[in-house]
Amino acid sequence: MSEVMGTRKIKDKDKVLEALSDKKTLLGCTPGVKEIDGDKFTAQVKVGLLNVEVEGILKDFKVNGNEVSNLLEVTGPGIIVAISTSVKVYDDYLEWKASYDVTGPLARAISNTIDRKAKEIATEIIECTLSSADVGDDS
Repeated sequence: MSEVMGTRKIKDKDKVLEALSDKKTLLGCTPGVKEIDGDKFTAQVKVGLLNVEVEGILKDFKVNGNEVSNLLEVTGPGIIVAISTSVKVYDDYLEWKASYDVTGPLARAISNTIDRKAKEIATEIIECTLSSADVGDDS
């Protein structure tokens, strides 16, 4: 399993928690999303030279005080990606961490490309969700 993490300054703790606590914001911020149906979605993702249609599901979503965590599972031809995200919100900053695991025959064949794309997608989801709350600048 690989990880990407970061911190962000925030302007309004309550506004940030509200945005992070909304499943629709999370799913809407998933790159390439074409359709959302409840906790399931379909997305078009470019991986290297390939354009791949994938299906995803929000398998877990928890809000516990100032911490929000979730688990997305994305499947496509020859690939399964599990992305687990955790965000802790403090008064004027937040800390986030996304862990991801990529499996399947296609994942093994083009592992470096998939690894870069998984990091990119995890970061995009966090950044998009946070931008909906106008959190401030990177720290």
